[in-house]
Amino acid sequence: MTASYAGHAFHESFNNGKASGVISLTDVHVQFENDNGQVRFSISGAQFKLGGASDRLLFISHPSHPEWNLYTSDLSILKHPALHNDPVVQQQVKKARNTKRLAWGIFGSVGALLIAIPLCIILFMDSITGVLAPHVPAEWEESLGETAFEQYTLGQEFLDQEDTDRLLTPLVQPLLDNLNNDRYQYRFHISRDEQVNAFALPGGYIVINSGLILKADSADEVLGVVAHEIAHVTEQHSVRNIMGTAGVYLTINAMLGDMTGLLAVMADAAPFLINQSYSRGFESEADEEGLALLHRAAINPEGLVTFFEKLRALEQEKVETMAGEENSEAMETTLKFLSTHPATEDRIENLRQRIDALPHQRERDLQTEFEALKERVKLFVAEEDQQE
Repeated sequence: MTASYAGHAFHESFNNGKASGVISLTDVHVQFENDNGQVRFSISGAQFKLGGASDRLLFISHPSHPEWNLYTSDLSILKHPALHNDPVVQQQVKKARNTKRLAWGIFGSVGALLIAIPLCIILFMDSITGVLAPHVPAEWEESLGETAFEQYTLGQEFLDQEDTDRLLTPLVQPLLDNLNNDRYQYRFHISRDEQVNAFALPGGYIVINSGLILKADSADEVLGVVAHEIAHVTEQHSVRNIMGTAGVYLTINAMLGDMTGLLAVMADAAPFLINQSYSRGFESEADEEGLALLHRAAINPEGLVTFFEKLRALEQEKVETMAGEENSEAMETTLKFLSTHPATEDRIENLRQRIDALPHQRERDLQTEFEALKERVKLFVAEEDQQE
């Protein structure tokens, strides 16, 4: 059986010592031929070795013609029956094939690794950012939070800061006194906004809407929400959110010790922070850390639960408005699955279980201080309404 393959040969008779031609295999011989010359030698005693980039070339030589060296990129030549008749040659071919398989195996493994590493980073991003975030300088976070807060203040009305400090400090000071670290200097602001909400920015900026204070019935409810927002700060959830959007490349660099790329991304992320949402994991973590902070400060943690129950009622009202009372259950289920936050009912159940496991203690009574704050916020909202 004779078969031909495109090939090349090295020989001093060729221009620049190299020429293209045809390599032919018979049952007993290897032959190279082109217009400028040819060589023929026995398969028996020939040497077959893979080489070149990624072992994509088969080199053929024979001791009887040391001045000749043939090679081909057509590796189907290894399947020629003549190469399996001679035991020595057969062993060389087998070795060449195994080398090729090993090369492909390594290539496949590397390829799988290149896919697996980004996938693992994406799947475990919350955990990875938890390791990286503490390496961000606190002053960077404070600067980022300040920039975001300044953007938020445009067109926004706030309770006089002197009144805020005078009335809110007695309420929040027990929480601040029981933090596990003093990394941040917390700054509290009360915004004229009827939405029942509060939010935190990096570095310790916390905004409480007037709607939240007016909707609350106790100091414990307001402080439950504040503790939750403080936990977002202490656990660096905003910074970790930014890191999660920075991309796999920058994350890998940061894991290897180069934080410059992530810090550059953070520098332009202020607008993203004002309307950010947190993952289910971050919200649950803020619930749990906030609950622990309330307990250390001897503030009744039930306030966080009762406030969530108020939010639950508001959610129900919105659902019924959107879908009609007869379809509210189906709409509520859909919203539950679409939301990036844990469903309020799930959070309430989780918090109740954790509260039941806490040891009993004497708790602070801050209701007088809360009523004074609430009355001032009522006047603040009424003053603005009269101006309108």
